[in-house]
This record gives sequence, C-alpha cells and structure tokens, in this order.
Amino acid sequence: MINCTTNINSFFDCVIQDNCLLPSHISMYVSLFQLWRINEFRTPFRICRKELMKLSKIKSFATYHKCIRELHHAGYINYCPNYNSYKGSLIEIRDLGNNKVLEIQSVQEQNCFSEMKNIFSIPKFNEVELYFNEKDLPSFEANEFYSFYESRQWKRSDKKLMKNWRAAARNWIYKTEGSLCGMKASSI
Repeated sequence: MINCTTNINSFFDCVIQDNCLLPSHISMYVSLFQLWRINEFRTPFRICRKELMKLSKIKSFATYHKCIRELHHAGYINYCPNYNSYKGSLIEIRDLGNNKVLEIQSVQEQNCFSEMKNIFSIPKFNEVELYFNEKDLPSFEANEFYSFYESRQWKRSDKKLMKNWRAAARNWIYKTEGSLCGMKASSI
C-alpha cells in the first residue's frame, strides 16, 4: 500500500528536480491524485477524460493526451487507455517514495520529453478513430485515412516518414471538408 501523503510530497520533490514538468503536467497529476482519493485509493482506478480535463483545467485534447502520455513515460503513473468512453481508461499512481526507481526511469525512458517528440510511432486504428470522432467525423472517414497512409507505409508525399499523424489527419479533414463544400456549391 502506498503512503498517500508521502507520495504527493515525493511528487512535489520531483517537480522541483524535473525541469520537463510543466504546469499542465502538475495540474493533471494533482487531479489524478484527487480522483484516486475519491476512488478510496483503489489501484488501478478508472478515469473519464472529460472529467479529468475539467478538473485539471486542461481545455485541449492534444494537451490532455500529451500530458497523460508523458506522465506515464516519465514513470509518475501507469496509464492504460481504453477507447470505450463508457468504461474509461485505467490509471495507477506509482509509488514515488522510492526515488531511485524514478531517477533510473527518468534517465533511461524520459530523457526530457523532447526526444519523444522526434520518434514517430504508427498509430493504432482506435487512436485514429477516436481522433476523428472527437472532430465529429464518422468512423468510415477515419478508416479511409488509416487505410491510405497504411498503404503508403506512413510516408508523406515526399517519401519521408511522417513525424506526426495528427497533423496529416488535420490536413485530411481540411481537404475533405473543402471538397464537401465544393460539391454543395456546385449542386446549388
């Protein structure tokens, strides 16, 4: 059993030492800690993205996903996403009382979040579908986007590996909406 008071104090000790933690990370961690307390310190516990965003005062989906992923990679939490909004994702607050474990992970895994930004990982279809659904687009549009880039091995038009699939998705959505507007104008 994790000593909760020690754990939150250890987190704030880490905040002082870890230059990669931004106010959004701190806000999210404190909000997760509050939800953990509400769930009577059960491990793991389920979260609702909408509730966590409201509690942590994070307005952007991108910031939310970035912060929760970076807290996970830095070793502050264990995050197991669930794409079913009725179930919610699983979170486990890591025991920060053992700072040696955190320091080792900090050096090996984290290397100051900036390195993670340069590594492209192929998204799962569920991630793409969730992104398109958040933009109020149907799942078949996400399927077309995913199939198109899967066939191109996630390379851009200049044959280089893409750096950010969300940027490609935004362009895809913009072009799709533009072509729909053009079709509506020509039919009038």
